Amino acid sequence: MLKTSTFSFVLVAFMALFFSFSAFAQIEMPQPSPLAMVKQTAGLTDITIEYSSPAMRGRTIFGELVPYGEVWRTGANKATAITFSDDVTIDGTKVEAGTYALFTIPNKDKWTIIINKNAEQWGAGKYSEQEDVVRVEVESSTSPMAFERMTFMIEAVEDKAATISLFWANTKVSFTANVNSVGKVISTIEATLKQADNLWYTYAQSAEYYMENDQNLEQAREWIDKSLALKDHYYNNWVKARVLVARSKTGGVPSGAEAAVKLAKKAMELGDKENTNFYKRLKPEMEQFVKTYSQGLPKTKDNKK
Repeated sequence: MLKTSTFSFVLVAFMALFFSFSAFAQIEMPQPSPLAMVKQTAGLTDITIEYSSPAMRGRTIFGELVPYGEVWRTGANKATAITFSDDVTIDGTKVEAGTYALFTIPNKDKWTIIINKNAEQWGAGKYSEQEDVVRVEVESSTSPMAFERMTFMIEAVEDKAATISLFWANTKVSFTANVNSVGKVISTIEATLKQADNLWYTYAQSAEYYMENDQNLEQAREWIDKSLALKDHYYNNWVKARVLVARSKTGGVPSGAEAAVKLAKKAMELGDKENTNFYKRLKPEMEQFVKTYSQGLPKTKDNKK
């Protein structure tokens, strides 16, 4: 039977050993495949990719470390996750807003991109093709430089799409997600205008968006006329000038060119009085508009100004 002093010594020694191991277990070390994230807004849609980024470390990657012809988690550790804040379209297939696993099947010249419903899985061990939302085959290419670590990049293409690219070693693979910014903006415009009977700027801004995005020009003209009825301002005169020539795409001088030039000149007269920074940015475009659409018009007194 241990004496009290001996027992106390053993207990203290045990506790010291226990806490020393606990402290050691809590030391944070650099991870061989650290977490990474990339986020990009395309139009009004946020696209986010979260992944673990492995390194080459002198190894041959594709065809050896990452076998050809097999489903790959597209990174390390947990399956790579891709999130869309709004519905997108990939290769003609609608992908609803949400978070998905991003798998790939690498091959020498072509890869298969897979968007899979099960975003919460470790690696590809529980991958099920039945949960695929979309599969698209894309060609691989040589990257502009060697990437030591696997890296994702997202490039917004105007307001209509995003190009999602994976780089590792000397390989680049890309696919496109199309976004519906126009549809979302139109829904917002329609909802806003129901409560905007006295907001001249809202009508003018909505008309300009419809005109610039090849939407219903009759609706654009109705809205810009409502705007002008509420307030005579350089901005809505400038929008109507462009709506008039956008309505006539028959070649030669547009039928609305003469009226459009008069409106643009009026917009500059009103703008010169206000002389705001916004107007100063627009004025060179207005001047070029007048110069362009005055060509071919009858030489009247007004058109010589």
